[in-house]
Amino acid sequence: MSAINGVRAAVFDLDGTLFDSVGLWHEIDEIFLRKRGCEPTDDYKRSIAALGFKATAYFTVEYFGLNETPETLMDEWNVLAEHAYKHTIKLFDGAREYLAACAAAGLTILAVTSLKRELAESCLTSNGVRGYFKEIITADETGMKKSSPDIYEYAAKRAGCAAAECVAFDDVHDALRAAKAAGMTTVAISRPDGLFGAHDGADYIVDGVGKAPRLIGKA
Repeated sequence: MSAINGVRAAVFDLDGTLFDSVGLWHEIDEIFLRKRGCEPTDDYKRSIAALGFKATAYFTVEYFGLNETPETLMDEWNVLAEHAYKHTIKLFDGAREYLAACAAAGLTILAVTSLKRELAESCLTSNGVRGYFKEIITADETGMKKSSPDIYEYAAKRAGCAAAECVAFDDVHDALRAAKAAGMTTVAISRPDGLFGAHDGADYIVDGVGKAPRLIGKA
């Protein structure tokens, strides 16, 4: 297995990277939108991949021309998602061990996510890995999109190091491109469906986070 040297922080996406949860959101999209006579197209799914929870609600209202408030959408999505994130969503194989190895290497571990904080906290806690994370940074709370380098520059500051000393893990092309633009080394978690874009610009491409290069802390 290859290794990345001189690392001080590991920055993880959650949905589709650590959490085996993308299928849940596709199911929620289908339930929610088809009740309203709308079709969750691939274009729609790609468009919301790097948005925060609140921004997705606003985008959905505009995209489908819904006569509802974004708050109404968020309330319904929360009802559909809360139980799953607390009780049924699990980590991908190898994710727990990889986080443990990062911690053992003395790295600062952060999450940068489009999820609502409550869902992220609940799932990390229920899977017994919340203690590895120094901080959870959400798109909603920062007002930054994951498609912008700003959120990754902010994550590096919160980790107390330079972006060049961080490794970012994600399954969405726009997020990986933003992390790379911020100066981070990027590890793409490939998806068989290719829904969230090709990862040809990433520094590393792996089938799962458990297969990612070993991170070696900076001396």
